Amino acid sequence: AKRSMLFISSALAGLLLAPSQQRPAPRRLLVPQPRAAADMSESIVVTDGTDSFYASRGLFQLLHDHGAFDKITACSSSTADAKKMLLSRQARYSGLIDVLHFSESPLGDAMAGATTWLAVNAEEAALAGQLAQAKAAGVRRVFVHLGADGPSPTVANQEALHSALEACGAEYTVMRAGSLTAGGLGGGLKLSALDEPTCAQLPKEDVFRFITEALTLPEASGRLFSLCPNLDDSQFREMRRAGCDRREEAKALLDGVISETAAVDAAAAATAAKKDSEEAKLPQQTAEEREAELKKLLEQARLDGIANAKRRQEEEEAKAAARAERLQQ
Repeated sequence: AKRSMLFISSALAGLLLAPSQQRPAPRRLLVPQPRAAADMSESIVVTDGTDSFYASRGLFQLLHDHGAFDKITACSSSTADAKKMLLSRQARYSGLIDVLHFSESPLGDAMAGATTWLAVNAEEAALAGQLAQAKAAGVRRVFVHLGADGPSPTVANQEALHSALEACGAEYTVMRAGSLTAGGLGGGLKLSALDEPTCAQLPKEDVFRFITEALTLPEASGRLFSLCPNLDDSQFREMRRAGCDRREEAKALLDGVISETAAVDAAAAATAAKKDSEEAKLPQQTAEEREAELKKLLEQARLDGIANAKRRQEEEEAKAAARAERLQQ
């Protein structure tokens, strides 16, 4: 009888531990951004210009795993449809379900009390009115994604868009990207002008992870650009071998440290030389400055790796305990 009880207890313990063993803990941000106030919670409202979160559902998990939001609100015309897209087993086990909210209210009402608005597949014609609502609601951070899969794959009037963003009064970023694909994770990326003639396909998770990090990187504030694939991924591979995380990659992109070689990117360089809009220009650095900055990132990643190992273990233990408690309820 004692052997039977021990066997059953061991089996139950294995079931409780299985989720944490199957899913590695998300990597801890090495350079977390301080909040505006120590007692102020961060909340984000996410909209999709297609009025469906089917293609963007993975973004919510990344916002939870790698962001710093106490409340994530999915705003659309149908809460029932949104729940079908977003309430998954992973959302429950990871704790996303604890901070995920849904709203069918008008955008201005849904934004009340929110600190950030993320517009995925935004519609350019509607942005001026939506930005005015964000201003009225007191939103402090706006990130606009224009995608080839949405209603506005290109920008028709960049000057009017820029004026509406400035009038909003919030920190803003506008990013254009091509069609998003399910595969090909971890390739090279580069930033180009917002009105880049063509914007090639990109892995969906790479784009969503870049958005997640750029939301809290000051280097992204006040910027308008296109996120495009980079045929020269040597710098990315070197950074990853040294242990740099996605946040450091995003910062390096925004700082202009990562760029294609002149031979590979000759056409893009010729196009960029014609740009006269200051907000569309990327920071110019010499090859020596880029190399020095990259070395600095690599050294910092090496030093941070040791310190963060213990932190990641503590996070995993805390998440495992929380998952076990939820399963027992």
